[in-house]
Amino acid sequence: MIEYFLAIFIPLFIIVNPSSTLALFSAITSKYSKKERRRTAKNAVIYAAILLTIFAFAGSAILSYLNIEIYSLRIAGGILLSYVGLDMTRRGQQFGESQPGKEHKADYALVPLAMPSLSGPGAITVTIVSMQTITDISWTIRIIFTIIAIILTVIITYIIFLSSGFLIKALGQKGMDAFTRVMGLLTVAIAVQFALTGLASWISTL
Repeated sequence: MIEYFLAIFIPLFIIVNPSSTLALFSAITSKYSKKERRRTAKNAVIYAAILLTIFAFAGSAILSYLNIEIYSLRIAGGILLSYVGLDMTRRGQQFGESQPGKEHKADYALVPLAMPSLSGPGAITVTIVSMQTITDISWTIRIIFTIIAIILTVIITYIIFLSSGFLIKALGQKGMDAFTRVMGLLTVAIAVQFALTGLASWISTL
């Protein structure tokens, strides 16, 4: 049975790749207090877990009913991610602070951390495909294994996110300002790649 669980968990963990999102998380939360950083990390992984669980249960049905293809999710994810990336590049270390006229800091736990960074098109695809292709075990066992894999992935992600404080302290104020702008540029590049991959997939269907 363990091989079936690993067949679900390993691809999911690799595609979620929490260490790659750590830099983005650190840049976004560099001006947050320790409590705010922990809350953002917790909310991000909870949102990601909920989204992936929903797609594990009914992903194929939802996409089919709404007539949405995976490439459409990639394009939409690219648009969302590019907006955040441009804001990071423009504002630098001030990114994540309260903006004039707004009482609270912006909440980036859902977008871009939970989606599309953690539970993006790749993770959604892996979740749906795992439920469809591993047919040697019952649907009930598949869904249990998938949920456990999701929970384990987000727990590891949460632990990794909590280490962001060390990165922020190591870089200092000026370092984090430059780091945030660079991460913004890379985020835009990732967003463009998301959208281009989606467009390429769409073109291949014509």
